[in-house]
Amino acid sequence: MARGWRADWRARLPARCEVCGDWPHGPLCPPCRAELAPWVPRCPGCALPHPDHVNLCPTCQADPPPWRVVRARLDYAYPWDAWILRLKTAAGLGLADALAQLWLDDPTVERLLADADGWLPVPLAPVRLAQRGHNQAWSLMRALARRTRTPPARAQVLRRNPTAPVLHHLDAAGRRAHETDLFTLEPHALAWVRGRHLLVVDDVMTTGTTLRAASQALRQAGAASVAALVLARTPPPGAQGGG
Repeated sequence: MARGWRADWRARLPARCEVCGDWPHGPLCPPCRAELAPWVPRCPGCALPHPDHVNLCPTCQADPPPWRVVRARLDYAYPWDAWILRLKTAAGLGLADALAQLWLDDPTVERLLADADGWLPVPLAPVRLAQRGHNQAWSLMRALARRTRTPPARAQVLRRNPTAPVLHHLDAAGRRAHETDLFTLEPHALAWVRGRHLLVVDDVMTTGTTLRAASQALRQAGAASVAALVLARTPPPGAQGGG
C-alpha cells in the first residue's frame, strides 16, 4: 500500500528536463526543444535535409520512392538517438508523448495527417515484439493520435516475415536485396487496405528499406496511396547531426 502511494505521489511531482535537468520542465524544456529540435526542410522522397521540402532532391528524382511523401522530424543524433533507444524499453514509454508532440511542431505534418484515412505502424518481428513487450512505432502513433483527430488506426495490417533477416546487421545493398522478403498483409486486412490513402508510421528511417518494403506491399494490395511519417532520419555518412 505504501509503495503504491509513493509511486502515485512521485507521478504527480513536476519532472526535470531529460536533456539539461531544468526543473520543472520535464521531459523536455522549451529552450532545449528550440535549440535541439528546430524545424529543417527535408526532401519529401528521402527525408534528408533539402532546401525545398516540396520537390524531390536530385537523387530521389533519379530513383523515385514508392511512397507519395515521407516526413521526418529530427536527425537521428544527440539527444534523440538516446531517447528513441529508451523508447524501445518499457522504462522509456513515458517519452512517447513528448516525442509525438515534436511532430506537431512540423508545419508539413498537419497536411500529411489530414490527407490520410488510415494509419498503421511498421510491425516488429514476433521475436523482437516478445522481447520488448511493445512496438515503439505503435506507442508513438497512439501518442500522436491523442493530440489529433485521428482516422482509423490499425495495428495488424502488415505482418513481418519471421524468417526475414534483421536489417540493422546489413549494409544498404544487403537491405535492398531483402526488400521483397520483409512484409506480407494479414488476410483480414486486405479489404480494409483497398482504396485507402494510408500513412505508415515508424520511429527511425535509416536507408528507407523498411518503409520501401511496407509501401510496396500496401500498394500491391490496392492502397490508393502510401505516405510515411518517421520521427528521426539517420544522417548520411559524414553529416553533422542537428535537428
